[in-house]
Amino acid sequence: MTERPPVEPDDLADWAGDDLVRALRAPGSAAELADQQQYVAAFRSAHRSNVRSLPRRAAGRLGAGGTAVVVTVALSSGVAAAYTGHLPDPVQRIAHTVIGAPAPDVGGRHHPAASGPHGGPVAGGSTDPGTTASSAPTDAPSTGPTSSPDGPASPGATAPTGDQHGSHPPSASDGPSSSTSSSPTSAGSPAAAMSMSAPAHRVGLGQTITLTGLVTDAGGAALPGHDAVLQQHVEHQWRTVVETAADSTGVVSAATPAVTRSTRFRWHADQDVTSTPWFVTMVPTLTLTADVGGSTTVLSPSAQGTGPSDRIQVFRHRAGRTTLIRRARLDASGSAQVSVPTPRRRTAYVVRLLGTKRHAAVRARVVVVPPHPAALTIAGSAGRVGPGAAVLISGTVTSAAGDVLPGHRVVLMRRGAARWRPVGHAVSDSTGHVSIATPPITATTRYRLRTDHAVRSNVWRVVEVPTLDASAQRGDAMVAITGTASGARAGDKVVLLRRFDGQLVRMRQARLSAGGSVTFTVPARKGRTTYVVRLVATAHHAAATASVVVPGAG
Repeated sequence: MTERPPVEPDDLADWAGDDLVRALRAPGSAAELADQQQYVAAFRSAHRSNVRSLPRRAAGRLGAGGTAVVVTVALSSGVAAAYTGHLPDPVQRIAHTVIGAPAPDVGGRHHPAASGPHGGPVAGGSTDPGTTASSAPTDAPSTGPTSSPDGPASPGATAPTGDQHGSHPPSASDGPSSSTSSSPTSAGSPAAAMSMSAPAHRVGLGQTITLTGLVTDAGGAALPGHDAVLQQHVEHQWRTVVETAADSTGVVSAATPAVTRSTRFRWHADQDVTSTPWFVTMVPTLTLTADVGGSTTVLSPSAQGTGPSDRIQVFRHRAGRTTLIRRARLDASGSAQVSVPTPRRRTAYVVRLLGTKRHAAVRARVVVVPPHPAALTIAGSAGRVGPGAAVLISGTVTSAAGDVLPGHRVVLMRRGAARWRPVGHAVSDSTGHVSIATPPITATTRYRLRTDHAVRSNVWRVVEVPTLDASAQRGDAMVAITGTASGARAGDKVVLLRRFDGQLVRMRQARLSAGGSVTFTVPARKGRTTYVVRLVATAHHAAATASVVVPGAG
């Protein structure tokens, strides 16, 4: 391969006083160098895989003066003059050798290149058969193949950045980016479309979701290695959250930050090239507990990821029917308390948190099982009553925790000859209390209370106390003493007693007749005498006593 003749420093000697040469040799101004690092970084990123080191002979061929001119041309407005062929021949030759500008013709006349859309040459715009034009803009460094009048085309050298030099073979897609915005850029064709996909639209509080996109050009072809950013819509504007690049298939993928509220994401490839926004709905956490009491149950919903005063609804589900029973709002801590009557049987309650712009709607469910009766007390209005009287039996239903249980059916049981038989019932009130009157008492009887879950009270015994009347009829020699009992049974034993010196002396005994009476005949005494008739107690009734005074003779 024929080497180009070295550029000698005295090539510009004749032009040393020229204003353009002095301007080209002068260092770039702050404004001219403001975007240097940005374009150098973009150039390295786009051509990293194709750059190779500049031959040491080419670097030596430039010389100190020539290098300053080339760097000045590359980083200042002299690029336009170089590409339009309006530089002095020595400077034009250096620009041609290093940055691919048109070469001066042999006669000293320049060949202006056809102007591209950004003021630079376009392919085929140069009349120099040894030059391949590049569509480079005037405000960025360029790479591309160049040719020399003295030999075939050789790779062009990039402007040095730090200690790195490089070159790359000619390519139809080579060319600097014309974008000066913060939009993602990459080598090759510009992006024309960007897709968006994700596994779901709903994400739990604090979770992330992986979003995927495909970068394509105007023809629908994937663009491997193209830069893209994931943006999130925050406070009425799109903000970058992840920067990445497409893989070998043109696919970009990134995980979102932890989602703490409903939001939108989109992919952004190039200027005005974005994907359709992907809406992510945050699903808050909601738990529901129930403090079941005897008469009142407290439902306590607790949420995370919500705002104060978010609304909730309380539903009761029982026997296949769902009924709205309460409305409430969460406090600043995301909690609430709702009181409902304790159900009489197993019942499900549902708390629904209504959706807002911040989060999705969500619900929680709890099953309330009323506490089982564990104890049942019993008491009676009396323990001894006369025949035909009634007793009011009362009791209280309580749980194992000692809570009173309203709404429970309680049955009054009476002991029969062989077993307990129900004789009355009632439902416990709000205090768990129940009262049931017994049937008329005709005999000594035992009672007890029973409720569901086989809970029974102790036994309350009601003793029947018969009524007994005594009368006496005195004759000349005999006294007839009659006793009449009510509430006793025929055949019950009756005893006649006489009071003597403060004590009772047993005199006679007999049995009640079917009519409930008995008569005793005793000798008449001269003095005043007190007689006592006593009905002996049995299993059916208590003892009863009556007294009668028989006056003395004369």
